[in-house]
Amino acid sequence: MSIQIVRNEVPPDTRTAVTRGIFSAIGDSAGLWRVEITAEEKANAWDVEIQGPNEFHWSRRFSGEDRDPDVIREAARSAVFDRAA
Repeated sequence: MSIQIVRNEVPPDTRTAVTRGIFSAIGDSAGLWRVEITAEEKANAWDVEIQGPNEFHWSRRFSGEDRDPDVIREAARSAVFDRAA
Protein backbone atom coordinates (compact mmCIF):
# COMPACT_ATOMS: atom_id res chain seq x y z
CA MET A 1 0.00 0.00 0.00
CA SER A 2 1.17 3.46 -0.84
CA ILE A 3 -0.81 6.65 -0.29
CA GLN A 4 0.31 9.91 -1.85
CA ILE A 5 -1.27 13.19 -0.82
CA VAL A 6 -0.40 15.20 -3.92
CA ARG A 7 -2.30 18.32 -2.90
CA ASN A 8 -3.76 19.40 0.43
CA GLU A 9 -5.25 22.89 0.55
CA VAL A 10 -7.07 22.35 3.84
CA PRO A 11 -6.23 25.05 6.42
CA PRO A 12 -3.18 24.14 8.54
CA ASP A 13 -5.15 23.74 11.77
CA THR A 14 -7.21 20.91 10.22
CA ARG A 15 -4.80 19.49 7.65
CA THR A 16 -3.26 16.76 9.81
CA ALA A 17 -6.63 15.45 11.04
CA VAL A 18 -8.03 15.27 7.49
CA THR A 19 -4.90 13.51 6.23
CA ARG A 20 -4.97 10.97 9.07
CA GLY A 21 -8.66 10.34 8.42
CA ILE A 22 -8.05 9.58 4.75
CA PHE A 23 -5.11 7.30 5.58
CA SER A 24 -7.35 5.51 8.09
CA ALA A 25 -10.16 5.20 5.54
CA ILE A 26 -7.90 3.61 2.94
CA GLY A 27 -6.35 1.42 5.61
CA ASP A 28 -4.11 -1.37 4.38
CA SER A 29 -5.74 -1.59 0.95
CA ALA A 30 -3.24 -2.79 -1.63
CA GLY A 31 -1.93 -0.66 -4.44
CA LEU A 32 -1.10 2.96 -5.07
CA TRP A 33 -3.58 5.57 -3.84
CA ARG A 34 -3.43 9.21 -4.92
CA VAL A 35 -5.29 11.91 -2.99
CA GLU A 36 -6.00 15.54 -3.84
CA ILE A 37 -7.79 17.91 -1.48
CA THR A 38 -8.57 21.33 -2.84
CA ALA A 39 -10.29 24.26 -1.19
CA GLU A 40 -12.73 26.64 -2.79
CA GLU A 41 -13.13 29.50 -0.34
CA LYS A 42 -15.94 31.26 -2.24
CA ALA A 43 -18.05 28.10 -2.02
CA ASN A 44 -16.97 27.38 1.56
CA ALA A 45 -16.02 23.91 0.34
CA TRP A 46 -13.28 21.31 0.16
CA ASP A 47 -13.11 18.86 -2.73
CA VAL A 48 -11.60 15.44 -2.05
CA GLU A 49 -10.55 13.17 -4.91
CA ILE A 50 -9.12 9.70 -4.42
CA GLN A 51 -7.72 7.52 -7.17
CA GLY A 52 -6.68 3.97 -6.49
CA PRO A 53 -5.94 0.60 -8.05
CA ASN A 54 -8.30 -1.13 -10.46
CA GLU A 55 -9.54 2.19 -11.84
CA PHE A 56 -10.96 3.29 -8.50
CA HIS A 57 -12.01 6.94 -8.57
CA TRP A 58 -14.04 8.78 -5.97
CA SER A 59 -14.62 12.46 -5.44
CA ARG A 60 -16.89 14.47 -3.22
CA ARG A 61 -17.41 18.08 -2.21
CA PHE A 62 -17.63 18.81 1.49
CA SER A 63 -19.16 22.17 2.29
CA GLY A 64 -20.21 24.05 5.38
CA GLU A 65 -20.34 21.82 8.45
CA ASP A 66 -19.38 18.77 6.38
CA ARG A 67 -15.83 20.18 6.27
CA ASP A 68 -15.03 18.01 9.25
CA PRO A 69 -12.24 15.41 9.44
CA ASP A 70 -14.61 12.74 10.84
CA VAL A 71 -17.20 13.31 8.11
CA ILE A 72 -14.52 13.12 5.42
CA ARG A 73 -12.98 9.98 6.94
CA GLU A 74 -16.31 8.15 7.09
CA ALA A 75 -17.29 9.14 3.54
CA ALA A 76 -13.92 8.00 2.18
CA ARG A 77 -14.09 4.78 4.23
CA SER A 78 -17.53 4.00 2.80
CA ALA A 79 -16.29 4.60 -0.75
CA VAL A 80 -13.23 2.37 -0.30
CA PHE A 81 -15.29 -0.32 1.46
CA ASP A 82 -17.97 -0.28 -1.27
CA ARG A 83 -15.22 -0.76 -3.85
CA ALA A 84 -13.99 -3.89 -2.07
CA ALA A 85 -17.46 -5.38 -1.66
